[in-house]
Amino acid sequence: MKIKTMRRTAQILTLAAIFIIPFMNVWELYFVKGTFYSMDIGNVAIADPLAVFQSMFASGKINAYMIASLIIPIALMIFFGRIWCSWFCPYYLFAEWVESLRRKLGFRDFRPEYTKTMPSRASRVRFLFLFLGLIVMGVIGVPVLNLISAPGIISSQALVVVKFGYVTFELAIVLVILFFELFYFRYWCRFFCPTGTFLSMFRWKRGMAVQKVRNDCSKCHSCIKSCPVIINPMTEGESLHCNNCGDCIDACQDNLNKQTIKFTFK
Repeated sequence: MKIKTMRRTAQILTLAAIFIIPFMNVWELYFVKGTFYSMDIGNVAIADPLAVFQSMFASGKINAYMIASLIIPIALMIFFGRIWCSWFCPYYLFAEWVESLRRKLGFRDFRPEYTKTMPSRASRVRFLFLFLGLIVMGVIGVPVLNLISAPGIISSQALVVVKFGYVTFELAIVLVILFFELFYFRYWCRFFCPTGTFLSMFRWKRGMAVQKVRNDCSKCHSCIKSCPVIINPMTEGESLHCNNCGDCIDACQDNLNKQTIKFTFK
């Protein structure tokens, strides 16, 4: 089974869950409740680390509940890398669908060619955007990065639709971001998403990563051409950019004969 098939299954199940959970709550089943900003599963709290950080920073207060809610998402990041982004984030799924739509509509291919300096340039933009957002939050005391957190907005809008039958203006933010995906290849995930950028800071060098395990590959660069974050998986699979989507592994022609690039744990 291709990795993309497993990943798409996880994405669809996650998308379904953000609607099923509020339906359960309407039916007074509260074992699971909340959104991607903050969710409770039984007595276990799970929260977006960036949302928690902003809350603590803005309020100047830290409590045990907040810290406990970070254990699972940070542990997943440490051991499995940025799988949240490519395997579970609903926005990432929508961005892939928009890319598919763009190809069907015959739009010009806006995918940039890979260069060795591209990842470092993307890092500067991503972390500058995150840093500026945190500065603004500190000045005005409002967690502004939550207002542009695509997965948080999508999950909260699903809750509002199910419970109250309408959507709020926040949905327009996601729709505008998605619209520009038609013209700028994966620009949001590569350059701006504050959640993905913040999570990448917890990447551990011994966690799961894409790695080239055989030196005599054909150098066809299929892995680079398939990479949604425009890196070289053979040399940069352990970087903060890689979201472990596995597209490069599926695309590798050499893997058809002998394992050349795969997920590994060090």
